Amino acid sequence: MTEEHLPPSQLGTKQYWDQAYTLESQNFNEDPTNEGQVWFSESNAESRILSFLRRVVPEARSFLDIGTGNGHLLFEMVEEGSWEGGWFVGVDYSCEAVALARSIAKGRGVMGEEEEEERKGKVGFWVADVMALGDGEEEEWVPEGGFDVCLDKGTFDAISLSDERLPDGRRAYEGYAERVVQVMKRGSGLLVVTSCNWTEEELKRKILASEVIANEVIELEYHGRIEYPSFSFGGHKGQAISSVCFRRK
Repeated sequence: MTEEHLPPSQLGTKQYWDQAYTLESQNFNEDPTNEGQVWFSESNAESRILSFLRRVVPEARSFLDIGTGNGHLLFEMVEEGSWEGGWFVGVDYSCEAVALARSIAKGRGVMGEEEEEERKGKVGFWVADVMALGDGEEEEWVPEGGFDVCLDKGTFDAISLSDERLPDGRRAYEGYAERVVQVMKRGSGLLVVTSCNWTEEELKRKILASEVIANEVIELEYHGRIEYPSFSFGGHKGQAISSVCFRRK
């Protein structure tokens, strides 16, 4: 079954996010208690994601937040304490977002240092484009063997709204899984994608489609879902957002 693409939007452009995080940085500098927007907070997404991870990967020690923005999800993980001694990494293609996240981390006292031993239980932020993962830029922050858990809270949505094309003509988001899997731990690494634009079934088809389309086999499989409050409209039942977990074989 072929899914329809989402129509391109300014939310799929780097310029939009640079401007958004420039404004959030200005607001934070004026008032350090204003750390910026928490995406999907109306659905209590971060709490539900953490609850899911505590249940399925309590032993995980390395986490990557893809399109981290202000880094709020990672701060919640560190301060919640279930993964004490872990290494928490946030990447974003917006320099402004990374600068804001680093400022907030320093203010909270959770910014990791350059030395590996000083990173335990701390967070680190780097400028990196998810669609360039695997091109060699990530060695500095990828743990040996890859991450135990990769998290995406709205980034796949944003890429889905980009009008950029891959060299083979596909829309940019159709190459997403091929990139992310390269920094996931083989045999156990998890990817949790949270979306307000795609349903659970659409997310599964979109993420797993790369396994068929790409020249190289992308060894991802469906691993679970996060439950959210549902609503009924016009005889149909649904959720405001969806979170689906995939595992690298």
